[in-house]
Amino acid sequence: MNSRQRVEAVLNHQLPDRVPIDFGSTRTTGITTIAYNQLVRKLGLNEPLPRMYDVVQQLCYPQQPVKDFFKVDAIDAGQAFYSDSNYWKPFILHDGSQCLVPSWLDLVQDQQGTKVFDQQQTLLGIMPPQSYYIDQTYWVYGQMDKFPEHIEASHLARDLWAYTTPPPGNMDLGESSQAQKFRQGIKEMYEQTDYALVLRFGGNLVESGFSTRGMENYFCDLYLDPAGVNRFLETLMEDYLKNLARVLDLAGQYLSVIMFADDMGSEQSPFFSKDIYQKFFKNRHKQMWDLVHSKSSCKVFLHSCGSIYELIPDLIEAGLDVINPVQITARDMQPERLKKEFGRDLIFWGGCCDSRTVLGSGTPEQVRQHVRKNMEILGYGGGLVFNQIHNIQPGVPAENIVAMFEAAYEYGEYK
Repeated sequence: MNSRQRVEAVLNHQLPDRVPIDFGSTRTTGITTIAYNQLVRKLGLNEPLPRMYDVVQQLCYPQQPVKDFFKVDAIDAGQAFYSDSNYWKPFILHDGSQCLVPSWLDLVQDQQGTKVFDQQQTLLGIMPPQSYYIDQTYWVYGQMDKFPEHIEASHLARDLWAYTTPPPGNMDLGESSQAQKFRQGIKEMYEQTDYALVLRFGGNLVESGFSTRGMENYFCDLYLDPAGVNRFLETLMEDYLKNLARVLDLAGQYLSVIMFADDMGSEQSPFFSKDIYQKFFKNRHKQMWDLVHSKSSCKVFLHSCGSIYELIPDLIEAGLDVINPVQITARDMQPERLKKEFGRDLIFWGGCCDSRTVLGSGTPEQVRQHVRKNMEILGYGGGLVFNQIHNIQPGVPAENIVAMFEAAYEYGEYK
């Protein structure tokens, strides 16, 4: 099988020749740029500066020799819009190593850290010198007691995540030249590679509330201002459904997976009750996911961290196909339990290595055995795409990253 066939076999609950491997096809299955630079040095590669497309999480795209070395099968279709060198400019990371960042971002580095400004020169976020991530500093409706009576979609695009979102997230697909560029870029990637293409759509219903109102405010809004929450969500959904339909019409035939994201869990439990999920989010997820299924053969991928066991039956009913990051370290998220109860309905994309403890502080042999155990559970009978639990962070030993991907290939063959 080639990579695309391998991934699509798994997505259709069929047995491939081996477990497909993902490294960087989404903003939750990749690697931070500091860790990547260390990995490239460990592999003895002499590559151009990596492209850090996600400045908030400091994520870069793995380069071709690294993807080849680790037998990667899925890639981010968003790379189709990054080929022009004029799109990039140099940037110095906290450890002194270098990378490239999107040239349209207004990043200012001074003694306070790295600051992100929007086009109105509003400070949207800052990364202190001792941190590896950009923290949001501005919320559109954060200082209000509740959601306003009239919510403008244009206002919602002023948060940190919206401003720093790379293409195609910041492309106007209603404009003919942009739409053509979008379609042509993904079509060429589809025809010139045999990778499975994953496109991040987002469709955030929970996280958009966090970035617009602040997490604490939004949690209170769910109980104290349900009418305001519904106004907010309807404004989002109007844009989401229009843009999602446009994406599918233009490129759905070339994509294997459409990625949605909505963190809904802590280490111990979901952020809210099943009743809240059903009241505000389930039907809206279903609207978007039904649209994907009706207009394409793409599978619906949801990233949601934490202990979301209680919500999974509702997510399946709403049309979910693929769950990520499969946080097996959280309460009620044991791999055996997830596989037994949901393996017939869901594809597990991740969950194969604890990126916080084992990958970060174990020995290479401990990493290998940990990966082997989780792959045997989650991959039994199919239904698994290999990835660690969330992005690889600075400080993770490069030899452990190598051991993890070597184990993924070694133990991934179906007999």
